[in-house]
Amino acid sequence: MRLRTLTPAAILAALAGGAIAQPTIDGIYDPGTEGAFYSDVLWVQNQPTGFGDNQTGDFTGGDFGAPPEDVMTGVEICIPLTAIGGALEGSGGTSAFQLAGWVNSGDRTFMSNQMIHDGGLPIDTANIGNAPDFTALGGVQHVAITANAGAIVVDGTLDANYGLPQMLQTNFTGFGDSTDGTEIGGGGSEADAVYAATDGVNLYLFIAGNLEANGNGLDLYIDSDANGATGDVVLGAGAGAGAFIIDGQTGLAFDAGFGAEFVVSADSWNDDGDDGTTPNIPRLHAGPIGGAIADIGSLAGFGAANAGALTAGYSMGVDNSNALGVIGSPSLASPVAPDANWAYGSELCNVRSYLDMDEGPVVSGRLYIFIGGNMESSYNKLSLFIDSQPGGQNVLRNDNVDISFNGINRQSDLVWDEAFSPDMWFNVNNGVNGGSGNLENFADSTTLRTDGPIFDPFFGLLADYGSFSGGDLTDGQGNPVAMPVELIDFSGPQFDEQDGFLAALYAGYAPRKSSQVGLDILKGNLPSGSLPPEGLLQVSMNNSNVDGVTASDAAVPSVADAPNVNTGIEICIDLCELGWDGVQDILLGGYITDGGFGFVSNQVLGGLPDSEAPAVNLGEVHDIDFTTIVGDQYVNLTPPTPGGCNGADLAVPFGTLNFDDVVAFLVSFGGNTAESDLAVPFGTWNFDDVIAFLTLFGGGCP
Repeated sequence: MRLRTLTPAAILAALAGGAIAQPTIDGIYDPGTEGAFYSDVLWVQNQPTGFGDNQTGDFTGGDFGAPPEDVMTGVEICIPLTAIGGALEGSGGTSAFQLAGWVNSGDRTFMSNQMIHDGGLPIDTANIGNAPDFTALGGVQHVAITANAGAIVVDGTLDANYGLPQMLQTNFTGFGDSTDGTEIGGGGSEADAVYAATDGVNLYLFIAGNLEANGNGLDLYIDSDANGATGDVVLGAGAGAGAFIIDGQTGLAFDAGFGAEFVVSADSWNDDGDDGTTPNIPRLHAGPIGGAIADIGSLAGFGAANAGALTAGYSMGVDNSNALGVIGSPSLASPVAPDANWAYGSELCNVRSYLDMDEGPVVSGRLYIFIGGNMESSYNKLSLFIDSQPGGQNVLRNDNVDISFNGINRQSDLVWDEAFSPDMWFNVNNGVNGGSGNLENFADSTTLRTDGPIFDPFFGLLADYGSFSGGDLTDGQGNPVAMPVELIDFSGPQFDEQDGFLAALYAGYAPRKSSQVGLDILKGNLPSGSLPPEGLLQVSMNNSNVDGVTASDAAVPSVADAPNVNTGIEICIDLCELGWDGVQDILLGGYITDGGFGFVSNQVLGGLPDSEAPAVNLGEVHDIDFTTIVGDQYVNLTPPTPGGCNGADLAVPFGTLNFDDVVAFLVSFGGNTAESDLAVPFGTWNFDDVIAFLTLFGGGCP
């Protein structure tokens, strides 16, 4: 008999493609493609999580130092409205316009990461370089601005009449963080915040931050009609004294809806041939895009005392004394939830299973397990135990093999329910490697034998293995790494051979088969260098769940959405590796612990007793005795399968014989599987099986 129910979806898949497919081990339960295989939900969490709730928008990092809104000095520019023209001039400057801009190199060919943006610029974005395509950068690289009404004193210092900031920087500066604290400043450029005001005659722009006195430029582009209907959507060539400002970024593509019509650009230059005797001084260029960009003039120096009027009605002040604002190195921020690789809490929401097994002289096939939920990226552990054969460890021993830094033995003395004696253990976890900074996924496993680890009977040497698999998934900011380990498949390469001196054996292959191969090498039945099969144990994790259960300390704790979680931890185990005897029910127990396996949460498979208040975390693992806790702290992965009324009733709905049963028989007969082997000689598919099926089918269901 084959313990696989042929649903109509599976039948159609078989007819379309010949062989019946299998679930994809990717941490996702897809009802459309995998509903034909996985069971309905076998267990649903009844406890809000005491180990943190992963919520949309969560992230860590992003520490930019003093808030950008605290920066009170920077680059301040007064522009006559008549110079800008267009809609901005016609409305007296109070209508909305759009502003783009950035800190640039002196020759304008290398853009920094200090940009005006809508807040959607990815955290820790590096310097941009030459002529980017903003549409592909992430976020929107301009902001809509309505200038606040009020008179302004142009001196490089923020006035109250500017009102609230219209952009705040959310990215570190890749052009250096100035800590000099003097008006000329030194060592860095940053754009912390944007302010705008108008007195009906002039537009005032204040860019809080620093503009290093080394020739770095601050380029500001105005879309005066605020809709991109006119102006350059891709920068062309420049003209006039300031042509280099445009030419250095020719080909730059603005985001949709922005058309650059006017540019104003401040920088610093040296008036003595750069001989080092006179500091660089601020200057200003401005003009219409497509027209001549004029040299408006320069100031005598930095700070309020040197601020003031230039030519043609412009004025400017540059004060570089800011030592606050954004930092000068990446903030090492983590990804924003939901993220497939990263979670900010741990929870177990539901369990499904699928047993794909051919019953015969040797049990073979695979067990699939799906656990809806997520695991915090802090090396919290999902510790899982499977009972699949007689014996096992109803009370966890303290002399199991070393794996997970002796993590299995850290859980010794835990007492399971009377009906549960696990004989396999594995854990799943992910976190950031302190050395590389990369996010990594790992799984570790070993067998749990009734009398402890096995030893070679000839030499008395340890022959049981601790197994591990996994590796880098992303870097610390969620960016892909080369060959990410998205499927943990226990495919090696490590395999220790016992040489008489090893107190612990480790393998990158599944543990039970590793022990068999290791023993055979010791006995001379296999040559040295032989390796176990790959892929007998496979695990994948998708951490994007932000639904499911709430935190236990939430204002209104809830578990209502737990049945609906379709992302989490997905597992495939070869039945021979599992050691299933083919008879007893396969039982799964487990819980989430801290990174050291010592402190157990309230996220326990099988659940904890219901009460008006959420159950507290269970605490020290050595002290847990599940026999004293109401209910079963395990899940039966092989519940009774709905059966048909006779051997011809092969497809749902059971109890009714119809065309679906005929199709199911033909699929099974064509594949020589056990469901259609209905007549002697068994093991041979011939016309006698067809006659037997037709006889049973003709008899109908009671």
